[in-house]
Amino acid sequence: MAPRRRSKSTSDLPENLYLNGIYYRYRHPKSGEYHQMGTDKKTACQAAKKLNAVLMQDSDLVRRVLGDSGATWSQLVDRFKLERQHQEGKKTRTVDEENYRLQHVVDGIGQIALEDTTQKLLSEWLDKNFTNNAYTKHRGTLVKLMSYGIAKGMFPDGQQNLAAATLIEREAPKVRKVLTIEQFHTIRAAADPWLQSAMDLALVTLQRRGDLVKMKFSDIRDGHLYVIQNKTEKHGERAFLRIAVSDTLASIVTRSRALPPLSPFMVHRIPDRRVSFIGQEHHSQVRDQTLTKAFARARDASTACDGIRQEERPTFHEIRGLGGKQYLAQGFSKEYVNLLMGHTTQRMTDSYTEQHINWTECAAELKL
Repeated sequence: MAPRRRSKSTSDLPENLYLNGIYYRYRHPKSGEYHQMGTDKKTACQAAKKLNAVLMQDSDLVRRVLGDSGATWSQLVDRFKLERQHQEGKKTRTVDEENYRLQHVVDGIGQIALEDTTQKLLSEWLDKNFTNNAYTKHRGTLVKLMSYGIAKGMFPDGQQNLAAATLIEREAPKVRKVLTIEQFHTIRAAADPWLQSAMDLALVTLQRRGDLVKMKFSDIRDGHLYVIQNKTEKHGERAFLRIAVSDTLASIVTRSRALPPLSPFMVHRIPDRRVSFIGQEHHSQVRDQTLTKAFARARDASTACDGIRQEERPTFHEIRGLGGKQYLAQGFSKEYVNLLMGHTTQRMTDSYTEQHINWTECAAELKL
């Protein structure tokens, strides 16, 4: 984190020494950690000067004499976003997620000079702040950043990618349970009308939440719903769906159209407060994150998941697998479900639907 600005009352303190109430504390110039130095000003100042002489002799003090402040991690992040990020062809949401992690880098180690970076510094920052998937994602961001910085000569010549040498943690296995049709109906009963429509639309069309929230009434033409799946639009014709509008789907669309306010989007609602976001076309438009959170609130407000731990409770995405199972139970073929999901292989569809198989417990204990 960035060091605090000096006030007039503390302007005479040595660098990295700060007054916190009646206590003095020293900020390690490399790790950013604070260390208590007691209440005696003279003792604290003497200790801070000695620490600065040891910890800063090869970095900050030298750079100050030479008039070279040295590039920091914050500057590396700025340069990466300006010069490199847009070249990777990522979608808006992916960029938003990466920027979220980049901001964590700025907040956590942004003031650290690149040439002062150590493997211990990066490893401890990751260990103290992240676990499981978050750890993996932030580690990947560090690796990418450092690789870019090395390529651009922002690190000393011959610098190895220290981020790549940090521990690769195995993520904890996912424990999320699948959604049953009984739970679906229980949650639906506790949901607001707009969320009920979204749930019904997901169950019948088998589309992902990101595609559901983009569906417009104008996408229905000549008796078909036209969908371009966002996640797979680069993977061939399976991503471009022309779904025949059945009586069931037509009924869902009619109910959705009748919900206030007047909107071009099938999934819409009256917002609690108007907050614009990137890609917004109408004030009633729902973000995919909003859909996820609304479903979770309705799920927890109902009795559907009583007795199930929070981290194991099914999410909105599980409706997709449940819908696939319902189609198979009603006699539709795997190929039918495969086409509707937009999967390029049957194996991808099976990974969704087979989770919903009710396995019969048995044993094989024959002695040979």
